[in-house]
Amino acid sequence: MKILCVDDHWVSRTGLRHLLSRLPRPVNVFLEASSFSEARELAVQHTDIDLILLDLLMPDGSGFDEISALAKIVPHVPIIIVSMAEGREDVIRALDAGAMGFAPKSAPGDTVLNAIETVLRGEIYIPQQVFGAASVNAPAPPPLRRKTKMSVNNAAAAARIPSLTRRQQQVFELLGAGNSNSAIANILGISEHTVAIHVSAILKTLNVENRTQAALVITSS
Repeated sequence: MKILCVDDHWVSRTGLRHLLSRLPRPVNVFLEASSFSEARELAVQHTDIDLILLDLLMPDGSGFDEISALAKIVPHVPIIIVSMAEGREDVIRALDAGAMGFAPKSAPGDTVLNAIETVLRGEIYIPQQVFGAASVNAPAPPPLRRKTKMSVNNAAAAARIPSLTRRQQQVFELLGAGNSNSAIANILGISEHTVAIHVSAILKTLNVENRTQAALVITSS
């Protein structure tokens, strides 16, 4: 596996390189960039990279703009933010720009590894400490780089929660805790197909596009 690490602090890059040795899949090539401009150059030279780990706080530009810039160069490559910037709005802006995951530098190493494994499965990763709830692992919306419009009006969506049926509210709470349809079905003793119907109805009622947006609504309500 080939990974590009973008961080202006060599200590952070070294720490991540050692941490990645714990992944099930070996990292055969670990590319390092200490600036956004260097990251873009490496992305052009190595279009076969499997993953990008990106710090938002760099001296030569905006991390949010860099997500979009790298996505244009290697649109098939998922990006995970590993940064000291870990506010709720930072996470939402990063996902809105096209990142697939967010792992605060203050988090334990296992959080970063979990984020990587989740994103490599094609899911979005949002850690527990950011939203004060269970980690949110949700299927990524196709295509990979389609904007997810994460900056949804959570207040307006939350106001619609009482209009959900009792069963839909149960599904909604379990969805917000990061449970899959299969897990929700097992917990509630209903079929996975029925759960899918409830989830579809919930998204429609709350006027959100996907499970991740719905999870953000429940963590802010």
